[in-house]
Amino acid sequence: MHVEPLSPQHLAQLQLACERALQQWAKDVFAPREILAAMERVLLFLRQNGGAAVQARQVSSLAFVVGEQLVQLGGWRWMSVSDDGGVNPAIVSEDGGRAVLIVDAVTELVLGQGALGPLVRACLQDGEDPRVARL
Repeated sequence: MHVEPLSPQHLAQLQLACERALQQWAKDVFAPREILAAMERVLLFLRQNGGAAVQARQVSSLAFVVGEQLVQLGGWRWMSVSDDGGVNPAIVSEDGGRAVLIVDAVTELVLGQGALGPLVRACLQDGEDPRVARL
């Protein structure tokens, strides 16, 4: 598994996507936990209105917002995590021992029946979740 820092350009694009998504979905909400609650509603909306393939851009934006809240709440950091060395935004735990391929994880949730809560708890409380990989 290749784990590398994201370039400043990629970090800027990620931040811009987060800001745009927050303006659309959580305007005037600033606390990370409240933002995560709003993102649960967005997840449900995306699931009911065409799913991940139809709304890929929104799913990615949702993933970036969720990842950013975990960065703020749990000390995770944005990195690129991939099998082949390509750019794949992910969040990595503070100790570097765990990672979440956040776009893949949120896509899986949009396609399935799960909620963000178990993933968030696993990240913040060092719990187990199949979407949290050991590095």
